Amino acid sequence: MAKRKTIGDNPLDELMQPAQISSEHEKNTTKKEIFSTRESSTCTAKKQRITVQISTNVIERIKNAVYWTPGLTLAALAEQALMRAVDRLEKEKPFPQRKQELKTGRPIK
Repeated sequence: MAKRKTIGDNPLDELMQPAQISSEHEKNTTKKEIFSTRESSTCTAKKQRITVQISTNVIERIKNAVYWTPGLTLAALAEQALMRAVDRLEKEKPFPQRKQELKTGRPIK
């Protein structure tokens, strides 16, 4: 069954263009400015939900970071962290496009 959109498109997406961020710019800005700029630059991208199992102590650290960083959301933090991790991996060795979708569901024990 196809997923239905519940909200639809944001009418402001057409008015606002995503900002391009250089790594030099990031060095000269505060964390709060980086988080808010990066979050706004990814707002217009199509999003999908992903579910992962993460250890409890890491989840608590994530929640504390989001709670104590004004303007930061859990989704933005997760997206930024995953983008950095994949960028680091791809810098070492670029990956070709996968040939099929990943297997989904719970792992078989």
